[in-house]
Amino acid sequence: MLRLFFALRPTAEQGARLMETALPLLTALQTPPAPVSNLHATLSFVGAVAPERLDALRAAAAGIRAQRCELEFDVFEYWDKPRILCAAASRESAEASALAVALRDAAIAAGFAPDIKPFRAHLTLGRKIPAASAEKFVWPQRIWPGFVVRGDHFALMQSRRDGSQSIYSVVDEWPLYEKEVC
Repeated sequence: MLRLFFALRPTAEQGARLMETALPLLTALQTPPAPVSNLHATLSFVGAVAPERLDALRAAAAGIRAQRCELEFDVFEYWDKPRILCAAASRESAEASALAVALRDAAIAAGFAPDIKPFRAHLTLGRKIPAASAEKFVWPQRIWPGFVVRGDHFALMQSRRDGSQSIYSVVDEWPLYEKEVC
């Protein structure tokens, strides 16, 4: 089974800048940084998909067109249940939320059972943070200046385990809008 989800991804340069900004905080929290290549904002978590159903999911995604998305990640947050540090967007993006709903609905219409939790823009920067380390800080912490991810495409991604860490890879990508022909 493939473990799949749809996501918006920062560029490698954007991800490197964000991780550089977060590194002092990650060090203080006693956790290693996530690989820059893993950074993503999950739009819709599809879950376990049989390999022979992958083309049906791709076909559902290929029909999605939406407006460009802009997400401003402006706070660092510690989430105690999953024990993660993330960059979060304190303001909702109507475009990203609409895209998340469209992807979820397309997956359901194609016979999949995606997670139905509402979209909350965040990028996971570190995992398995000791609670005692996180308690030393006041949350959320401002990121100044905010970190903006502009999305003009979305990706279908796969999550795999490699020892104790997750590895995320792009399965396919689609533009959010049709390019105009001049």
